Amino acid sequence: MNPMEFDVPEKDKLSFSQYYKHNIAPKCASYEKMRLDAVKRYNERAKIAKPLGQLVIPLFLVGFAVMYYSLAVLDDGQLFTISLLGTMTVFAMIAGVYVWACGEVTKLSGDIFGELYPILIRYFGKEFKLNPPNLPELETYKDYGILPKYDRGYFKDSFKGKYQGIKFLLRELGLDVKDGTNNDNQTRYKNIFNGILIEFDISKRFSGITLISKDRGMFGNKLDAFKSDLSRVRLEDVNFEREFEVYSSDQVEARYLLNTATMERLLSIGRFYNSELEACFKDGKLLLKIASSHDYFQSKLDIQKELSFQEDIEQLFKELEEIFALINTLKLNQYTGL
Repeated sequence: MNPMEFDVPEKDKLSFSQYYKHNIAPKCASYEKMRLDAVKRYNERAKIAKPLGQLVIPLFLVGFAVMYYSLAVLDDGQLFTISLLGTMTVFAMIAGVYVWACGEVTKLSGDIFGELYPILIRYFGKEFKLNPPNLPELETYKDYGILPKYDRGYFKDSFKGKYQGIKFLLRELGLDVKDGTNNDNQTRYKNIFNGILIEFDISKRFSGITLISKDRGMFGNKLDAFKSDLSRVRLEDVNFEREFEVYSSDQVEARYLLNTATMERLLSIGRFYNSELEACFKDGKLLLKIASSHDYFQSKLDIQKELSFQEDIEQLFKELEEIFALINTLKLNQYTGL
């Protein structure tokens, strides 16, 4: 595989090609024989596992029918117990066969990704890390005022780095609210947000809080903690006013941060992602919340193909180029005029 053919930015083609040849290609070559052997065994085992897998639905229907008949018609608790145990045993056996067939290639895929991905990340610099330790808790971000009220929140992958002197931290976030209970009286949850938070340490100097929200209806919920310190900022850009509401602790500073160029850039970013965008300037940071269904930093490795790591490489470049583009678009590395 010629790394010069990878779909990466033109400015990186030569340097990454050399990096790939020295750091990634040898690792791919060392795994290739193991991959071929594992795939051969998987293909042989799949001839047994796949037909058994096709029996799952029929066996479930038969088992359910016998259990229903034993109780509703015969009122036979013993037959019900036997049919239940029999059905569960068959399911366990099929699951075991499936693990037997797929377990080796699944583990090998994980091992390859686990070794090669950190090497790939190092190309961008020592500051770039996937899921680094000691990250802020979700509660920390409540003070930025851009999270809706939720009952359960969780981070998935996180990625930190530094580009043009600007430190950033991207975090995949899910937020849920309670939605009643199920038949077992367990709490049900409904998702209200899936997307990313991106935290930037920016060069722009400011001391107050400026909040940019797209959701007018939820503003009361978001501002409870500091609404006494924030007031509505009216801006001259009609298009921006139509899309966002801005609140700030300092009217002058808000207009300094949100000049005409910055407002257009935020509108452009919203159009690029085609989704809800909200932001907050606070404590020397800019926090962006962007709704997104994309699953960041996940393995694209196809164990059936010759190992080149190409899809993972191209995917990571695309994901990081999105962040770099935000820094460039918002001119976060500039001290004046954003």
